[in-house]
Amino acid sequence: MTAFRFALVFGILFFPAAVAINSFRFGYDFKEAYWRTLMTPFEGTVWAPGFKEAAFSRLRIGMTSTEVFALLGDPLRKSCDKDGCLWIYTWQDTGTADFDQRWVDFDPAERVREIRKSFFID
Repeated sequence: MTAFRFALVFGILFFPAAVAINSFRFGYDFKEAYWRTLMTPFEGTVWAPGFKEAAFSRLRIGMTSTEVFALLGDPLRKSCDKDGCLWIYTWQDTGTADFDQRWVDFDPAERVREIRKSFFID
C-alpha cells in the first residue's frame, strides 16, 4: 500500500471517530464537533484556571452570579456595563486562533440570560 493510500484510508477512518470523540468530549452537535476536529491544528483555547466542562454543562438560564461562581470559579475576564455582565471562561491564545467559546452573559439583576458554548472560528 502506498503512503498516499495509507493516509487516505487512515483519514477516512480516523476523522469520523475524532468527530465523535469531540462531540462527546465537548458536548457539541455534529456541526460544532466537525469544525472543532477539522480546525484542531489551528485551535488555541486558553481555559480559566480550574475550568471543568461538566460544571459548565450544569449552567441554566436564570441562575444567579453567585451560583455560577460556585460552579465555575473566577472567569478569565469580566466585562460589565449598565446592561449586565459577560463572564469569559475561555479565550484565544493568539488573535487569529480558533477556540472553544465558554461565556456566560448576565442581565442587570445578575441572572444568567445567555450561555455561549460553541467552537468559534476566527
